[in-house]
Amino acid sequence: MKGYPKVIATKQDFINLLAEPEFKAQALADLQAVYDLQDDTLERVVSYDTDDKGQMINVVTETVAAAMPRWKQLGFESRESVLELYNSY
Repeated sequence: MKGYPKVIATKQDFINLLAEPEFKAQALADLQAVYDLQDDTLERVVSYDTDDKGQMINVVTETVAAAMPRWKQLGFESRESVLELYNSY
Protein backbone atom coordinates (compact mmCIF):
# COMPACT_ATOMS: atom_id res chain seq x y z
CA MET A 1 0.00 0.00 0.00
CA LYS A 2 1.29 3.46 -0.86
CA GLY A 3 -0.02 6.25 1.31
CA TYR A 4 -3.18 6.47 3.36
CA PRO A 5 -6.19 4.75 1.72
CA LYS A 6 -9.06 6.77 0.30
CA VAL A 7 -11.59 4.26 1.63
CA ILE A 8 -11.51 2.35 4.90
CA ALA A 9 -13.96 -0.51 4.44
CA THR A 10 -13.56 -2.74 7.51
CA LYS A 11 -12.60 -2.91 11.15
CA GLN A 12 -9.49 -4.83 10.10
CA ASP A 13 -8.46 -1.90 7.90
CA PHE A 14 -8.44 0.30 11.01
CA ILE A 15 -6.42 -2.28 12.95
CA ASN A 16 -3.86 -2.48 10.14
CA LEU A 17 -3.59 1.32 9.83
CA LEU A 18 -3.24 1.78 13.57
CA ALA A 19 -0.31 -0.63 13.55
CA GLU A 20 1.57 1.61 11.09
CA PRO A 21 3.24 4.55 12.90
CA GLU A 22 2.96 6.86 9.88
CA PHE A 23 -0.83 6.33 9.58
CA LYS A 24 -1.77 6.03 13.26
CA ALA A 25 -2.78 9.67 13.82
CA GLN A 26 -5.01 9.82 10.74
CA ALA A 27 -6.54 6.41 11.53
CA LEU A 28 -7.35 7.55 15.07
CA ALA A 29 -8.98 10.70 13.71
CA ASP A 30 -11.06 8.65 11.26
CA LEU A 31 -12.01 6.19 13.98
CA GLN A 32 -13.11 9.07 16.20
CA ALA A 33 -15.25 10.38 13.34
CA VAL A 34 -16.98 6.98 13.04
CA TYR A 35 -17.65 7.00 16.78
CA ASP A 36 -18.97 10.59 16.74
CA LEU A 37 -21.30 10.02 13.77
CA GLN A 38 -24.82 9.93 15.20
CA ASP A 39 -26.54 7.70 12.67
CA ASP A 40 -28.12 5.12 14.98
CA THR A 41 -31.62 6.48 14.41
CA LEU A 42 -33.62 7.91 11.51
CA GLU A 43 -36.70 10.11 11.24
CA ARG A 44 -39.44 8.50 9.19
CA VAL A 45 -42.53 10.34 7.92
CA VAL A 46 -45.68 8.66 9.25
CA SER A 47 -48.30 10.97 7.80
CA TYR A 48 -48.72 14.37 6.22
CA ASP A 49 -51.22 16.61 4.45
CA THR A 50 -50.58 18.64 1.31
CA ASP A 51 -51.41 22.24 0.64
CA ASP A 52 -52.69 23.78 -2.63
CA LYS A 53 -49.16 23.79 -4.08
CA GLY A 54 -48.58 20.11 -3.28
CA GLN A 55 -46.15 20.80 -0.45
CA MET A 56 -46.21 18.69 2.70
CA ILE A 57 -47.79 20.27 5.79
CA ASN A 58 -48.74 18.88 9.20
CA VAL A 59 -45.92 16.34 8.95
CA VAL A 60 -45.84 13.64 11.64
CA THR A 61 -42.59 11.70 12.03
CA GLU A 62 -41.31 8.88 14.20
CA THR A 63 -37.80 7.94 15.21
CA VAL A 64 -36.70 4.44 14.23
CA ALA A 65 -33.46 2.53 14.67
CA ALA A 66 -31.16 2.64 11.65
CA ALA A 67 -30.57 -0.78 10.13
CA MET A 68 -26.93 -0.17 9.18
CA PRO A 69 -25.16 2.67 10.99
CA ARG A 70 -21.58 3.33 9.84
CA TRP A 71 -19.95 1.40 12.72
CA LYS A 72 -21.99 -1.68 11.75
CA GLN A 73 -21.09 -1.32 8.05
CA LEU A 74 -17.42 -1.42 9.05
CA GLY A 75 -17.90 -4.64 11.01
CA PHE A 76 -17.88 -3.37 14.58
CA GLU A 77 -20.17 -5.11 17.05
CA SER A 78 -21.34 -1.86 18.66
CA ARG A 79 -20.53 1.84 18.95
CA GLU A 80 -18.72 1.01 22.19
CA SER A 81 -16.40 -1.42 20.37
CA VAL A 82 -15.28 1.49 18.18
CA LEU A 83 -14.35 3.39 21.34
CA GLU A 84 -12.57 0.34 22.76
CA LEU A 85 -10.40 0.07 19.65
CA TYR A 86 -9.70 3.81 19.81
CA ASN A 87 -8.69 3.61 23.48
CA SER A 88 -6.48 0.57 22.93
CA TYR A 89 -4.12 2.73 20.84
